[in-house]
Amino acid sequence: MKEKDAFVDYEPHQLLLYVEREDGTYGPMITGSHLSKNYIDDYFDKMEKLRISLLQQLKENVISPVEYYRIIHDFNVFELSSRAGVSIFKVKRHLKVKGFLKAKVSDLIKYAEVFDVPVSNLFQVITVEGRDNETKDGVPNENKYRVKQSKTQNPSLVITKFELNK
Repeated sequence: MKEKDAFVDYEPHQLLLYVEREDGTYGPMITGSHLSKNYIDDYFDKMEKLRISLLQQLKENVISPVEYYRIIHDFNVFELSSRAGVSIFKVKRHLKVKGFLKAKVSDLIKYAEVFDVPVSNLFQVITVEGRDNETKDGVPNENKYRVKQSKTQNPSLVITKFELNK
């Protein structure tokens, strides 16, 4: 690749490429990432829309928490089974709401380890409403927030909100 064709002006994500210079020699060049510059924002927007859609399905008792995290982590059933050490048959059952409600705690612990979340996150969703920039040493001011829990149509799931005090 020619040096002039390889240059991308994108400071947040730099790459080292070996390119052909104008004098015919080859050498290193630091440049920005074409993919990051042109597609990363779109990717994150799509992932956020997917997360919101899956969260809504989770609240409405359409999918199980195992299915929610499986999709977020982009695992197929076989990969989740292998990583968790749970049979494929059980994994398929736990992806459905009725099967999840019958899951053993030992299996839920295995899923939580694979998804790198506490086991309690399989039973609650934590959100922060009304974020502001006032922090003390990087921690939100605890007097500004209150914790509110609400039930969902899913009997095994509660929504935990940190709301801004008004």
